[in-house]
Amino acid sequence: MTLTVMKFGGTSVANVEKIRRAAHRIEQKADSGEQVIVVVSAMGKTTDHLVNLAGEISNRPSKCELDLLLSTGEQVTSSLLAMLLKEDGYDAVALTGWQAGFYTDDTHGNARILQIEESKISEYLEQQKIVVVAGFQGVTQSGQVTTLGRGGSDTSAVALASAFAADLCEIYTDVTGVFTVDPRYVETARKLDEISYDEMLEMAYLGAGVLHPRAVEYAKNDKIKLVVRSSFSNEEGTMVKECVSMENQRAVRGLAFEKHVTKLTLLDLPNDKDTLSKVFNILANAQINVDIIIQNVFKDEVTNLSFTIDDSSLADALDVLNQAKRILRFSEIDIESNLAKVSIIGSGMTSNPGVAAKMFTTLNDDGIRVKMVSTSEIKVSTIVDEKDLSLSLNILHQAFELEEKEVIVN
Repeated sequence: MTLTVMKFGGTSVANVEKIRRAAHRIEQKADSGEQVIVVVSAMGKTTDHLVNLAGEISNRPSKCELDLLLSTGEQVTSSLLAMLLKEDGYDAVALTGWQAGFYTDDTHGNARILQIEESKISEYLEQQKIVVVAGFQGVTQSGQVTTLGRGGSDTSAVALASAFAADLCEIYTDVTGVFTVDPRYVETARKLDEISYDEMLEMAYLGAGVLHPRAVEYAKNDKIKLVVRSSFSNEEGTMVKECVSMENQRAVRGLAFEKHVTKLTLLDLPNDKDTLSKVFNILANAQINVDIIIQNVFKDEVTNLSFTIDDSSLADALDVLNQAKRILRFSEIDIESNLAKVSIIGSGMTSNPGVAAKMFTTLNDDGIRVKMVSTSEIKVSTIVDEKDLSLSLNILHQAFELEEKEVIVN
């Protein structure tokens, strides 16, 4: 008997009618003789609503209590979906993340899964039940409820597919698959039939919201057959796999972006060998993620250090850095907000020189200033003013001919 893990995102379960549509898809799987584990997100904008409620009480609410609050969103969805399945005559059970055996570390708001106790779900599968799991959540060894960060239901689904050696993991969303770029920003964006784990991982980390990065990591590590598809149509989705059958002459396969980026520059830091480790250990201990980093040495004695963070981390970053000013010995912090990160991604970059030059030339020709750069073997990321984001995406999409269909290798 084959096993499929089906994950439905917030837009796919935004109201009872959409939950009913999801139930019908699940029932079709069950009718074909498959075992099914379902993972659900909170309904529509529920999580945002809960965050806003917490914000009415505190500007910086307790992360422990916030996790407990946010976890309720997925529990509502899982309960309603299981009720619908039962009303239709199917044997189903709804489980919270901890009832499903998800154990995590104690990083509230962005916890990592340490273990899945398979026996909790296996017992229900043996009873031929459809198991509906509240995604995005788990529990620490001490019993504290945790959440896995935005998009964490993807991670819950792929982690379950890995733990149970599922034959397939389907991610249902409001788009028909993975696109060359977000079609809300570029009208000529094209859906990809296939994409490699590495390319999808870069796109996810660089801002493509269709899949959570940790979910792709799980899929890549355990070679999970992963499909991204629409919950509103029967159109074939995008297969995420080890190697794609596309002709790999195209250097760039897609674009990704992040908004709400802030650049911080620590001025006149001592140019000591341990300066960088001090700065980034302080930020890491405060759970502040740092992205692009540039160090400029103007004199032997001092250096300027620039790095980017998400806007939401700005207050915390300033707090911890100013508290450590006597230790770090910088003169001041320069802040530049209203920035965005634009990235080009493609495994073909390694064998196609000149890709970065083409990116910079394209942006420069339209008067877009590149403020910071970061590269890897399969991506180039640039920081630009957020007001230039839409133009940057459109001209790069055209420059790298991403609207054109790729050729399948026979």
